[in-house]
Amino acid sequence: MASASELQRGDFFLLNGIILQVTRREVVAVGTHSHTKLKFYAKSIKGGGEKQFTFSHGDKVEKLDIQKKHATVIAKNPAGVQIMDPVSFETFDAAVDESLGELSEGDDIIYFSYNNEIKILEKRRE
Repeated sequence: MASASELQRGDFFLLNGIILQVTRREVVAVGTHSHTKLKFYAKSIKGGGEKQFTFSHGDKVEKLDIQKKHATVIAKNPAGVQIMDPVSFETFDAAVDESLGELSEGDDIIYFSYNNEIKILEKRRE
């Protein structure tokens, strides 16, 4: 667990089971003689609007090491799809979110890797 003061723009953290990415960070003075607080603006990696969270500097948050990358769908299987990283040429099995609709071979996608699980976020537009 990391303290809230360690979070920077672009970092990912887990809050109430939702993975969020910090888009902005501000230091806010609450009162004349009190300590400052940290105000974070973050958005869910699944999409949606930006939300605001306020933490004390010492509050503990679960900072995540998530890697967001591009890949190409190379095969479909009953459990999901098989994707290939165009840079390293590694292949992975990935789960597909129902909100993406139908994926076909050759589609460019954006995926993230977290806790040895790979999940497709979105289909890239051409």
